[in-house]
Amino acid sequence: IENDPIFLEFRCPRSGVLLWPLVRNQFLRQLISDLYYQQSPLVAAVPAVPRRQALGALGRVLGHNLRQGRMSGDVLVVGTGAGHFQREGRWFNRITDYLAQESPASTVSVEGVVDWHVPHPRWNQRVVYWLPWQGAITVAGRLLTCDVHVRAAREVLEFARQRASQLLGLTIADSNMGMLVGMLARKLARLPVMQCAYRRLLERVQPRLVLLEQACYGDFAPFNQVAREMGIRVAEPQHGMVSGGHDAYCYAPVLRESEAYRACLPHDFLGYGAWWNSQINVPVQKWVIGNPHYSEQRRSISPAPGVQKDILLLGDGIEFSLYLALAQELAQLLRGRYRIVLRPHPLERAEVQLRFPEGRAGDVLIDPNRDIYSSFATAHAVVGEVSTGLFEAQGIVGRVLLWETPKARFSYPQHPFCGFADARALVEALQTPEGEYSALLAEEIWAPDWAHNYREYLAQVLAAPG
Repeated sequence: IENDPIFLEFRCPRSGVLLWPLVRNQFLRQLISDLYYQQSPLVAAVPAVPRRQALGALGRVLGHNLRQGRMSGDVLVVGTGAGHFQREGRWFNRITDYLAQESPASTVSVEGVVDWHVPHPRWNQRVVYWLPWQGAITVAGRLLTCDVHVRAAREVLEFARQRASQLLGLTIADSNMGMLVGMLARKLARLPVMQCAYRRLLERVQPRLVLLEQACYGDFAPFNQVAREMGIRVAEPQHGMVSGGHDAYCYAPVLRESEAYRACLPHDFLGYGAWWNSQINVPVQKWVIGNPHYSEQRRSISPAPGVQKDILLLGDGIEFSLYLALAQELAQLLRGRYRIVLRPHPLERAEVQLRFPEGRAGDVLIDPNRDIYSSFATAHAVVGEVSTGLFEAQGIVGRVLLWETPKARFSYPQHPFCGFADARALVEALQTPEGEYSALLAEEIWAPDWAHNYREYLAQVLAAPG
């Protein structure tokens, strides 16, 4: 759909910024959602902000940021704020804090706030929160949107919809198109405020390298562009599953070959292993670093003999009810031979806790652990459809099984798992002998010695001129 040079001609009428990166992920996910998601859409309107929770979080953040004062460093780590778990009584971010602690004196972290939870006390002391700026950016998008933004947004999206229809016979409902147009129009309206915020952050910290979670996602194109203009290198540390079915990491030839489009992307991608890097074609330099959290947890985890009685199902963050139905059917078929435990995705954890405050749905237990490795310790088998946790369970849990749905086949064109089609097939698969997990494949997926690899990366890129 996007393999047409005309996509490079759609630009913001005021700033000249490319439009397609700002809405690309949402447009493609709308198509993917209609094809592969049965119960909940991948793209949905932003829910209303709970004012009391938001104001409470904002007050805590403002106080924290003021106490931190001005910080600078060679490395700036920018994260979403997802991935927190408690480590020795303090909150630790599994995605970014390992990297920060490798060079604590020269690294500054900036984080978003997830579910209005401001983690305290923190393991990483050199951190401030992005919430005040994020609030200003969001308000600007709502207040400043005007007809010129809507027209520009509609033009590029109608062209993309026309291509989807003509080339692949795929359609997008008018209601969903209206949502996408409004979303892109607000992004264009807030763009000047966003660019100003990013520039002020970079001027304040004065980094030579930014580690930006989700840097390959189009929403971070403005950050990448500002950093490049300031001569600052940007890298995305891998934070989860990437594959040939992941829209943020796979691009059409026209975009990969465009210098203007590459300027919207980071310079580097820091992969968990060579296997992951081989799955994607994003036009950036790919480095093999490893997965710090996997390596550290794998070193410390020690399942007690005889307690691996759980069948652990991993949610995808979108269709929780689909996994609950599979878990409940599995509980009926196994009739107490195993505990059936359903683990919500971090994106849906708070909502699921409100829905099931007692921690169970009939015979199905809701996994309360924030860190997945605590759940692996009691798991006989791990089951999922689209989850990085399947890969993390390899070599730790005895059985890892992929629910082979059309969604899974699209998301994982290549994978190392045994599969099953439905609950009865899963029960049969649990009774078959375990296969061997190749040590060579394990190193391709999870590169060893992440700390050495990361330090080597820092030494190379920080020593490079410009």
